[in-house]
Amino acid sequence: MSGRFFIIALHEGGRIQEETWELVSFARRCGTAGPVMMVLSDEGSIERLAGELAHRTGLDVVGLAGSHLREYSAEAYIRTLVPFFRDASEEEEVHIAAAHTSRGIDFVPQLSIGIDACCITAVEDVGEGTFIRSLHHGRFRAEVRADRAKVVVTVLPGAFAPEDIEPGKPGRIRIVPAGDISLSTRSRGTRAPVHANMGLTRAEVIVSAGRGLGGSENIRLLTMLSSLFPKSALGATRAVCDQGWLDYSHQIGSTGNTVSPRLYLACGISGAIQHLAGMRNSGMIVAINTDPHAAIFRTAHYGIVEDLTTFIPLLVDRCLKRG
Repeated sequence: MSGRFFIIALHEGGRIQEETWELVSFARRCGTAGPVMMVLSDEGSIERLAGELAHRTGLDVVGLAGSHLREYSAEAYIRTLVPFFRDASEEEEVHIAAAHTSRGIDFVPQLSIGIDACCITAVEDVGEGTFIRSLHHGRFRAEVRADRAKVVVTVLPGAFAPEDIEPGKPGRIRIVPAGDISLSTRSRGTRAPVHANMGLTRAEVIVSAGRGLGGSENIRLLTMLSSLFPKSALGATRAVCDQGWLDYSHQIGSTGNTVSPRLYLACGISGAIQHLAGMRNSGMIVAINTDPHAAIFRTAHYGIVEDLTTFIPLLVDRCLKRG
């Protein structure tokens, strides 16, 4: 991919979000040798954040500074980024990448409209001049080719492993004053989720439920299986939480918890990339599913093609008998 390539680095609490380093790997997979990092913040933090990006990646950094950027808001980002990118000619190729997080999803579609760009979300791989994303819970993959010179994409967390970057020297830093923009909205700050499930992040074994479980009445089977392990917890896909079978505090994936237990038991999970983003770094992944073609088997270390409602009781019974 030719033209200019920009990576928008998101940050929270004064720290660059981890997904930013994955975007560098994504840019290089796109064939871009020297993407430009971008960071937006107020005058008091912009130099420190830009310096961290320049030193860690060795890439050039553009810092957009303004008092209205002290706290994140989609309006602040849009009103700052649109004038910056609108100067590019219609023929010039410009690619802009952000992480597919709650913030990326929040401002990227509006940015694409503001600069008349093609918007492609939830990218998980790249082809020959194309972007690849999953459809229908990972059962299909779409290869998308942009029809405009300007392209804005969001990249799924976990889709591209961050590379070990050893820059020879820090990249150049350019701080651009964004002016004082009066916003029609005001941030009231951020706070941790009320139902944060700290047990998931500390668990050595996670037994996770997918739509293939069949219904809330079968959660007891996973509870039985989980009870075999002393440091275990129950996890779930978003579909399970949407159905109300488990609370959202159990959700694992790009919009839920990110976990890396020693053992991950995926029960009735199809293997959508959004879920894989939250558990792909598990030490060992064992998948149980009736569909031998389920996408989860491409990620799992071991796969079991069986009906959960008959297999799990047999497994629990055998384990209890062996002590």
